[in-house]
Amino acid sequence: MRDYDEITAFLGEWGPFQKVIFFTLSLIVFPTGFCGLSIVFVGDIPEHRCLIPGNLNLSEAWLNRTIPLEQGRGKLQHSQCRRYRLGVIRNLSATFADPDSINMSEVEQEPCLDGWEYSKDQYISTIVSEWDLVCDNDWKGPFSMSAFFIGVLIGSIISGQLSDR
Repeated sequence: MRDYDEITAFLGEWGPFQKVIFFTLSLIVFPTGFCGLSIVFVGDIPEHRCLIPGNLNLSEAWLNRTIPLEQGRGKLQHSQCRRYRLGVIRNLSATFADPDSINMSEVEQEPCLDGWEYSKDQYISTIVSEWDLVCDNDWKGPFSMSAFFIGVLIGSIISGQLSDR
C-alpha cells in the first residue's frame, strides 16, 4: 500500500488557505453541537406543585393543606401532580377552622386542573414550565428530543447520499 503523503500529494501543501477553511468550518461546527445539548438547560424540570386559585378565600393553614403529602426523594413532600378536591376543601374549611382536626387522607384527590406553580429558584422559565410538560404531559419532552435526533439521523443519511452525487 502506498504512503498517505504520496496519495494526497495532488491536494497540495497544508497552506494558509487550508488553515482558514479549517478554522472557519470549526467555528460553524461548535454552535451546532449546542442544539443537542441545549435540552439539558431549557428542558430541566423545576420544582412544582398544583396551582391553587386565589379566589378560594381560604386561610393560610387550609392553603398549606390543599396539596397532599407523599413520599418522594427520601422525604415527605407535597405532591407534584395531585391536590385535594377544592370543593371539598372549601366546605371543610367553612366547618373546621383548623385543618389538623380532620383526617385529610380521607379527602378525595384530583389532578391539577388549574395548572402548576413552578419554583423560580434555579430557572426563571424552561420549556417545561412554559408548556406544562409535567405529570400527564411529561412524555412530550423526551418524545420531542427523540424526534429531533431521528431527524438528525435521517438528515445525515440523506445529505450523505446527496453529497455523493
